[in-house]
Amino acid sequence: MSADPQIDLIMSDLRRAASAGTTGDASERAPGVLVDAGTQAGVERFRPSQAPLAVAIDGPGLFALAAGSQTVYSRLGDFRIAENGFLVDSSGRAALGFSRLAGTTGQVVAPIQVPGSQGHFDSYRIDADGTLVGIEHRMQRRRGRVERDVPIAQIAIALFPAPHMLARVDDTTLVATAAAGTPSLGLAQQNGRGSLRAHVVAAGAVDLQADLRKLWMARRMREVELALASASDACMRTALGLVR
Repeated sequence: MSADPQIDLIMSDLRRAASAGTTGDASERAPGVLVDAGTQAGVERFRPSQAPLAVAIDGPGLFALAAGSQTVYSRLGDFRIAENGFLVDSSGRAALGFSRLAGTTGQVVAPIQVPGSQGHFDSYRIDADGTLVGIEHRMQRRRGRVERDVPIAQIAIALFPAPHMLARVDDTTLVATAAAGTPSLGLAQQNGRGSLRAHVVAAGAVDLQADLRKLWMARRMREVELALASASDACMRTALGLVR
């Protein structure tokens, strides 16, 4: 087997490290097994973001997103409030969560939507526990300008028994598989789920050391193949010369 296709695959996986929210291959495991993106933690796992609602999970968990009738999963929390009031990622998929508005039970998982319209609040933030908060600025005669925080919903965080067995749709999007197990949707900071960090996004989850080891080995194999091919060619030329 030529080493060239293997080198291409390794280089493709290494390039994933340069993009936010990507999930690489677990190079030293069986084909199709992913880096365990559901348990990444630590400062080096984040990249600064200027987006006001960008968040990253610090610890286990994945964001659950509504992609049409399908639920997909991602570590990339590049969220914003769309014109229709939904909390969506850069691909326009609505984040799933639990309502925290007055008069709701908050037990049903559904796409998060700001009531009314996008202009209902002056600004928004996402807290460490995943709560999307709408901020109203009001003028009072005695106190001047005051802020009022309105909890809207809490972002759902998914846990899988075997997140490394999820299937990749693209570099940042994963789907459930039988091997990954049944996901459990809950709240950040609860039952083993990580907390959310604001104004950052997840860095690419790639096993750089394993990829570099495999790349070195693949290139050495290619060098051996070329040396053997060159030696075989030289022997053939010598044999042809002797026949003449």
